[in-house]
Amino acid sequence: MHRLFHPTAALAVLVMAGCPMNSTTRVLSPEPSDQVVEPNADPTGLTRHETDSNKSGVPLDDRNTPSEPLADLVSRTLKQNLSQRTLSSSTHGAWQVLHGILAYGAEFEIQTPTGPQAALAYLLSGQAVAGFEVEQGDKFGTEKRVGLRMAMQPSTKIGQGHRDQWLAVIAQSGLPLKTPVKGKTHTFTLEDWIRQAEFDVPRNLEREFSWSLIALTSYRKTDYRWMGRDGSQYSIESLLGSELAQSLPDSVCGGTHRLIGLAMSLNQRRKEQQPITGVWANADTLIAAAIQLAKQNQNPDGSYSVAYLHRPGWTRDMGETLGSTGHVLEFLAIAAPTQILSQAWVERTVRRLCDVLNQCSDVDLECGALYHALHGLSEYQKRMFPSS
Repeated sequence: MHRLFHPTAALAVLVMAGCPMNSTTRVLSPEPSDQVVEPNADPTGLTRHETDSNKSGVPLDDRNTPSEPLADLVSRTLKQNLSQRTLSSSTHGAWQVLHGILAYGAEFEIQTPTGPQAALAYLLSGQAVAGFEVEQGDKFGTEKRVGLRMAMQPSTKIGQGHRDQWLAVIAQSGLPLKTPVKGKTHTFTLEDWIRQAEFDVPRNLEREFSWSLIALTSYRKTDYRWMGRDGSQYSIESLLGSELAQSLPDSVCGGTHRLIGLAMSLNQRRKEQQPITGVWANADTLIAAAIQLAKQNQNPDGSYSVAYLHRPGWTRDMGETLGSTGHVLEFLAIAAPTQILSQAWVERTVRRLCDVLNQCSDVDLECGALYHALHGLSEYQKRMFPSS
């Protein structure tokens, strides 16, 4: 077993950036707390007498009441957050906008100087959104086509925070490689962007290939190989192997992004009906272990702690619960077999996530936590309720 499941996980801290409701009165979310209340502690702050009838320790008001059919609850929650929350090209950056696109794809709209427009088309047409900074890269092929590189702006919560992050989000929208991407002085294609990402693999000193894998396996076969700018040969398998060697608890968002990159690569491998051997078998084993860990460390109400799937625990901050629970569901919805997604423990997580979103319906939420949660619900809906 890899060292990826070390029992002591780094705590994730969510920064409230603000994805506002459609309202002139903005209600701010409380400041996030780093405090984790262990499972045996009282998360409500009430006395033992007051919580005696609640043996699980779950706040009484937060317990799941599965009266509404799950398909209806998921559909309502997705539609409500799409229609009631609005981003603007003048006040929000690409970091917020692309998280919205991750959840809703081409359906996601933003306010622009000329009115509401589809956010994805707006970005690709060269309209100005802070943090979507297109750069000219190297020249490729006999035609000497210019590659597209997206500027890195880590830790800004405005621009791209991880290598190939924007490419991975856009790739999940299903656009063809010939799709034009307009820069300030040059019009590229998604193919130009993919080629530059491949060539620049040696520049990924952080060894974060989660987003690279998502983007590449959206367009390339899983046995694909290429030459990097350092003259070395790379492949989907080599990136997969690198991801397997990393620590999940020490990775951003509890390693859920790494798991999603591995899972999407495995899904494509199976779609191609290629053998699951070698590094693919190792990835498959890790994904199965992570699913089991998520089941084992789930809180009784279906939520997850700020340690994500690595250990249980309570936090009183709804934003933190939204972020951790949403990321874990996102991973499960992409990676788990349908027979697992239909089990009661996963349904508890779905209901709890919808409950948190509904309780926060009048609250400005941090866009990363919000839209990863909604992406998790969207992927779950596609798998379990495809006709919705």
